[in-house]
Amino acid sequence: MPRKRQGKLNLSPRKRRLPEREHGDWRVPLEHPEEVEHYVNPSLTMWRRMHLRVEYLQSAETAEWLRAAESDEGWEPIHGWPKVLRLMLAVGVLLPLSVVLVFALLVQLYHAAPTMESFTFWLSEPVWFSLMGALVMAALKFSVIADNLLVYAYVLGHELTHAIAAKMCGGHLQNISIDCNGGYVETDADNLFIALSPYFVPLWMLCWLGVLWLVNWVYPFEAFAPWFYAGFGFWWAFHLYWTVWIIPREQPDMLSNGVMFSLLLVLLMNILALLAVLWSFGVLSLPGYWADLQFCTKEIIDLFADVLGYAWQVFRAMTA
Repeated sequence: MPRKRQGKLNLSPRKRRLPEREHGDWRVPLEHPEEVEHYVNPSLTMWRRMHLRVEYLQSAETAEWLRAAESDEGWEPIHGWPKVLRLMLAVGVLLPLSVVLVFALLVQLYHAAPTMESFTFWLSEPVWFSLMGALVMAALKFSVIADNLLVYAYVLGHELTHAIAAKMCGGHLQNISIDCNGGYVETDADNLFIALSPYFVPLWMLCWLGVLWLVNWVYPFEAFAPWFYAGFGFWWAFHLYWTVWIIPREQPDMLSNGVMFSLLLVLLMNILALLAVLWSFGVLSLPGYWADLQFCTKEIIDLFADVLGYAWQVFRAMTA
């Protein structure tokens, strides 16, 4: 089979190097001020900010980068009927499903509010040490040296997840490239799971939990639980932060599968992962969440039917 290049991770799409500063959620070199004008100038209106952003994306230099990316072996953006079908699937299935899951989660959290307000919940071992691990991750993010290490750790985990997903799908690896400016994996396998798995599979968190559980199984130690939950919180925060950080940077993983479809699929998978985390902490119960999910689904369907019915009545009144 032909060689496919998966996960061509671009930390700086205009230049393959680490930029000097970060502006908002878009990291760019400072020698291109037109890229960041819509972030750094607070006097601009929202419409002007959007207009500047569109101008940047439609500029000749950006178009040249996109053409260069499309010319890479094994990669091209999705187009034609496959793009239309995935867009319809995203808007018609993934988006409503994500909305229903989130609404059901909010209802379940409302039901669990009395329990969560008690100090017993917040001082419980899983919650306390997980929050401490997440705070350590946030503190390290503000350190220049640690930040560079975190960038490399993210790129390494991103490309390893691509590689593992490719092997799980029966693919063969030809090459893997990893550095602080980005990376890629070359394989003869190509599918949606391989392309998007790094955005919803927290590889380092799974590795931490697996290794620590194995060590405790072989040589049990008393401090297992604090380290287990602290590492869980650290690597879960790591996964969420870098996933949100990298998605806006015009990644081929997203472009080659449809941006809207990829975003909503990644959102849905991370919502499911969040539900699993909250269930493991005892915040929600599966029977209770299932009941709330059915209730929210019925309410949203009824609301949608009422809106369509009202729109139909208005249309008939206008055409009568």
